Amino acid sequence: MVRRWISIVTASVILIIVLLGAGFYLAVRMTPFQPSVLEEVHQPSIVYAEDGSRLMSLGSPNTDLTYDQIPKDMQDAIVATEDHTFWTNSGIDIRSIFRSLFVDLSSGSLAQGASTIPEQLAKITYLTDQKTFSRKFKQIALGLQIERNFTKQEILAMYLNRIPLGESTVGIEQAALRYFGIDLKKEPNKLTLADAALLAGLPQAPSAYDPLQHPKAALDRRNQVLQNMVHYGYITEAQAQAAAKQPLDVSFHSFPGDGWSSDPLLTNFLLDYLNRHGIPPSEVMQGGLKIYTTIDPAVQNAINEVFWSGKYDSDFPGATTGTVVEGAAVFVDPKTGGILGAAGSRKQGYVPLGLDRVYQASSPGSSIKPIMDYAPALQTGNWTYTSILDNQPQDFGDGYEPQNWEVGGPTRVTLQYGLEWSQNVASVWLLQQIGISTGANMAKADGIPLTSKDYEHLGIAIGGLINGVTPMEMAGAYTAFDNNGIHSKPYLINRIVNAQGGIIYHEGPQQNQVMSAQTAADMTRLMQDVVDFGTGQSAKLPGWGVAGKTGTVQYDSGLVGSHPNWVRDGWFDGYTPTLVGSIHIGYDESNDEYHMTMSPVDPSANAAQIFHDIIALALQNEQAQQFPEGPYPYITGTAEGVNYVGSTTPTKNSTPTNSISGLHATYNAANNTVSLSWSGSFSSPVTYVVTRVSTSSSDETVPVGQTTSTSLTDSSVQPGESYVYTVQATSEQSGLDIGQPVSVAVSTGAGQSAGPGNQANGIGPGNATGSVMGNGTVNNTTGNSVTSDNGTNTAGGGGVGPGTNNTANTSTPTPAAPPVPPTPPGHLNGGPGHGKGVGGALGSNVVGGAGYASNTSNGTVQTNHVSLANGATQTNEAGSGNGT
Repeated sequence: MVRRWISIVTASVILIIVLLGAGFYLAVRMTPFQPSVLEEVHQPSIVYAEDGSRLMSLGSPNTDLTYDQIPKDMQDAIVATEDHTFWTNSGIDIRSIFRSLFVDLSSGSLAQGASTIPEQLAKITYLTDQKTFSRKFKQIALGLQIERNFTKQEILAMYLNRIPLGESTVGIEQAALRYFGIDLKKEPNKLTLADAALLAGLPQAPSAYDPLQHPKAALDRRNQVLQNMVHYGYITEAQAQAAAKQPLDVSFHSFPGDGWSSDPLLTNFLLDYLNRHGIPPSEVMQGGLKIYTTIDPAVQNAINEVFWSGKYDSDFPGATTGTVVEGAAVFVDPKTGGILGAAGSRKQGYVPLGLDRVYQASSPGSSIKPIMDYAPALQTGNWTYTSILDNQPQDFGDGYEPQNWEVGGPTRVTLQYGLEWSQNVASVWLLQQIGISTGANMAKADGIPLTSKDYEHLGIAIGGLINGVTPMEMAGAYTAFDNNGIHSKPYLINRIVNAQGGIIYHEGPQQNQVMSAQTAADMTRLMQDVVDFGTGQSAKLPGWGVAGKTGTVQYDSGLVGSHPNWVRDGWFDGYTPTLVGSIHIGYDESNDEYHMTMSPVDPSANAAQIFHDIIALALQNEQAQQFPEGPYPYITGTAEGVNYVGSTTPTKNSTPTNSISGLHATYNAANNTVSLSWSGSFSSPVTYVVTRVSTSSSDETVPVGQTTSTSLTDSSVQPGESYVYTVQATSEQSGLDIGQPVSVAVSTGAGQSAGPGNQANGIGPGNATGSVMGNGTVNNTTGNSVTSDNGTNTAGGGGVGPGTNNTANTSTPTPAAPPVPPTPPGHLNGGPGHGKGVGGALGSNVVGGAGYASNTSNGTVQTNHVSLANGATQTNEAGSGNGT
């Protein structure tokens, strides 16, 4: 039995040797060797912008050192650490090969390298980093060829001139310049034994042992190299101990051609991007490449100015506990996805390279809402701007109780208001209604990386993603809103041409339809409101259409303890008609030492300001553009805070096809009816289906009737109610819907009878003034047609809606609304009259979005809303100009 096993083992060993020999023979025969490649003079790579202009050069010519220019300590340190038999072996180390082979075969992979210096030189010059047995055979074969064609001195010099040593350096000349500021060609004696040991420790893992990023690991590695030198007899123990006592004494130094002196932020981003796509910095810095990018110099220069120059440091939140807030920015062309400019860090002391935060994932906060909640809801066709959302704090299951940023805010809001003022509860409720999968599937199609666990919880509605999202991914996701619903994946490289003229890499647009063009247009209008009137006002740029969404991420309560206003991340993701950008500010660490605060400014407002300053600089020489004016919703109703949805914006002398326009609703108090009228233009006979929903008592949809005419009277209304009527055209032949539904809001009066203690105008002890005063002129049709609404009175509740019939000496406080900025006149169709008079608006505490007015004249609509201390909401609307 023993003899049998010995025979089997012997045969197996012989078979392995034969197979290895055959593999090695084939590798040698099939691996061409070109000695001239090792003798080529290194040339810098040239980087070009999208317009063909030269951005920068990367890499310096003539950085190679001869063997005699390399300090003796540097030679000894690298040999003792990387290949201690270098001076005596034939290019391969047989003992090391068999030792590593045993480990590799046992593990089923190349777990150990056992590469000699010639083999390593072969790998970095001729091969890739792929760990396969065939590559290992080729590496050995090329190492032997190198050994036969060059002297040991030449091999060592070539190796030390080509080995990557971290911080975008290649070779010891560049590394000595980068870390110590020493030019080895001019002053080689300045490199100390400790310095040489530090550099010799880097080839194994340049990033892990980077002394600028990981000084403790670099120090330990340096001292290990010193002990290697002692072990192999290059220095004494006393010399090693003396060198080990020396501090690292490193700092970041730029040198000609490294990119840091001309454009550090783009250099950092470009090298990182290329490395992620299989092109290492060593190939860029010495390969003589021509790199054609999608960069727009105007955008990149603007990013540099804001992130690097120091002139815009006030845009960023102030440092807390001595820490510096970091940031990232990326801008893309929405039509192609081409990256126009990027920055993965701010200027931070001596480490310009830093961490490329363009690729750092974190929670996006509320900036995910347009992608995850609102666009998917509109895409279903079941939700409109005026749809009422439940904003009452509640348990959504498993103890999940999201809170709104404003305490005591409205408990029922329109969809528009929910996004404009970033209502968390309403957004979670909306995702619950449409279904998690509906929102998540659209987000995933839009480039947001999701896991299966993300489909299991509603927290994704407000940014609670398992793996988070990067600024690069957010910029890509927002392209769909700016590109007719088409997602454009960001990319940087058009093509890369090598020194021989061959194209070695290229990219191009990668696109997919995520949502309809109508949904994208509707979302743009909603997010314009966020910028014009909501949480993103810092991003406004006069003359330009700007849309976007803010996002703020707080720390877990367990971390911040008694500091609920501590913030970890601030976001603004937005766009103009020509570019899309994502801004993120925050910290890499997650502990109580690293934080921003909600005061004096919400960090998302800082992010919006950064976005503004970048686009202001980037677009200063461009003709200002607005987003297309249609198809967009417009208002024909009169109820404050609720706007109209559907139909296309009417234009002069235009006749829409397959659409409804001019929907009007009038309440007749004498007979308690609501009369509806509209216009329709359809290519085939239609039936109009009319429904209504009460915004002050129940959100149940109630059928009103069907008609083939363009008018209808609803005689089943109740006094003191507020309704939103919707008209949908259906085909008489098929019964299917045609075109988009349109809606209008109307009030049926506000309870004229006063409760005890409330007389006349609804004023009583301790109660709010229950009147809405409106002197409004809105030019809805031709000429100077003027309508006037002098308001209605409620019993104590105030505003439009049913009276609350409060008893004497009681009060019903109403939550205050967010502050409202002044509205510039002349915006779009007469301009949105915007305000949030929550104090007395809508007795059911429903708060609408912008108070739009359709004004086909050249006039303006200006709205001033004042929430009085006693709860009254006063509205003054004035439309001016001559109608057409």
